[in-house]
Parts: sequence; structure tokens; C-alpha cells
Amino acid sequence: MANYEIVKKIAVIGGKPDGVTKEINIVKWGVYDPMIDIRRWQGDIASKGISLKREEAQKLLEALKIALEEVEA
Repeated sequence: MANYEIVKKIAVIGGKPDGVTKEINIVKWGVYDPMIDIRRWQGDIASKGISLKREEAQKLLEALKIALEEVEA
């Protein structure tokens, strides 16, 4: 079983009627520093997802802004 602590809940960005949600949180996994975490959750059970350092999250944000501007154009 994973050893984690949800430091801060940021947003629920999706979900299904069966209770599975897609969330963005700040999560501390084991002994590692807290990271921005995007993954599916069912209650308190973590599913597959991705954890990003602050610098990685910033690059993702910049890339998404560019990609969304291109889609809207």
C-alpha cells in the first residue's frame, strides 16, 4: 500500500458516477518532497497518475496555454 499524504486539495477536474474522480492535489509520497499530483482517485485509493516538481508543472502550464491558444485560433 502506498504511503502518501494529501497536503492540499487543489481541484477536481473530472469524475464518473461510480465515485472515481480526476484530481489535482499537492501530495507527499513517502519520504519525498510534496509534488503537484494529477491522478484518478476512488475514495482514498490512488490510481495511475503523474507527479510533477514545481518546475515541471510550470513547463506543463506554459505548454498547455500554447496548445489551447492554437486550438482556439
